[in-house]
Amino acid sequence: MLRACRVAAGVALGAAAFLSLPHSALASPSIAPGEPAPGAADPHAPRSWSAWRSDGTAWLSTAPGDTPEGGSVIGWRFSVAPDGAAGESPGGDLPSFEAVCGKETAAAGHKRVVVAVDFGDGDADPYPGEQPPAQGVLKCVAGAEDATTAQLLASAASVRVDAQGGVVSVDGYPARPQAGTDLPVPAVTPDGGGGPPIMLIAGGAGALALLGAGAVLATRRRTRPTTPANR
Repeated sequence: MLRACRVAAGVALGAAAFLSLPHSALASPSIAPGEPAPGAADPHAPRSWSAWRSDGTAWLSTAPGDTPEGGSVIGWRFSVAPDGAAGESPGGDLPSFEAVCGKETAAAGHKRVVVAVDFGDGDADPYPGEQPPAQGVLKCVAGAEDATTAQLLASAASVRVDAQGGVVSVDGYPARPQAGTDLPVPAVTPDGGGGPPIMLIAGGAGALALLGAGAVLATRRRTRPTTPANR
């Protein structure tokens, strides 16, 4: 009986202490109008596209105007970048140059590079009201030996840059109005080669095939035996 009384007394004291707490300590923290909810990205935080280069084990920050060597793997990521920071690196596994580009080498004066584009976290990185593309970009592109990181990106996607050369949108994302111009890139063949166009080769082969078939048909007609006329 004595033990039961002690337990009851302890419960009563705990309840009294809880009820004595001020209301502000029990209420949920208030959120000022216009402020982000706890855990959500700040809608007013700056966002940006950032450039990266793989060293085989991690992404290293690079600049749009840098000139990567042939065989490089470069990445681009859109993310929240507060206080002028570089932003987040591309997510997922590091791409392998051999897995994307294979072992084929570029023609003289050209280079082959892997370009990976990450449009960012769909919950934390977009501007309010926007949604990033469902899938990123992973391509093997060819370019001139002096092609920059931004120019190689433009070989894999449509790119818009500002007056300072910074990338402001990739494949139209983000969609909010952005001052800038489309970044032109010299056209090159997918493998960087300088051979005859594929369509020209295919057209020439088709013409030769037609000529050969016509010659065979004409020969058969000339050598076909004539049947004597019925008397």
